[in-house]
Amino acid sequence: HRATDFTITTMFATLGRRTALHAARRTAQQQAKRRMGGGAAAAPEWTGIDKVVRGYFPKDEDMVVAISGGYLGLFLLFKIKGALSGSPEVEEAAPVAAAPAASAGAIPDVDSEEFGAFLESEENVAKLVESFEK
Repeated sequence: HRATDFTITTMFATLGRRTALHAARRTAQQQAKRRMGGGAAAAPEWTGIDKVVRGYFPKDEDMVVAISGGYLGLFLLFKIKGALSGSPEVEEAAPVAAAPAASAGAIPDVDSEEFGAFLESEENVAKLVESFEK
């Protein structure tokens, strides 16, 4: 009976020791780990223009909204100004003179309208193939 009491007591003591050791390790790890939660740091002392602005917008979120709103306001102002002033009249471009026709012996440009008519003749196709071989 006495051996059983000793074993149970030893078992609970070992279990208690292991639990305390794990808790101590966990606490040490949590203290060493940096957290991004913030809140522990004191608020900075603002001076100059920052102090005036922070009087109106104390939180960082308020500053973000104010700056974004300022940029949006500028954008809308220029858009409205452009719409009210209207678009300037676009002058019509002068008609472009037609390009001179290719001489009888020359191969017209591939992008031109004359190229399709040029390819209708067997002689012209032979000229084109010869020009590729050069």
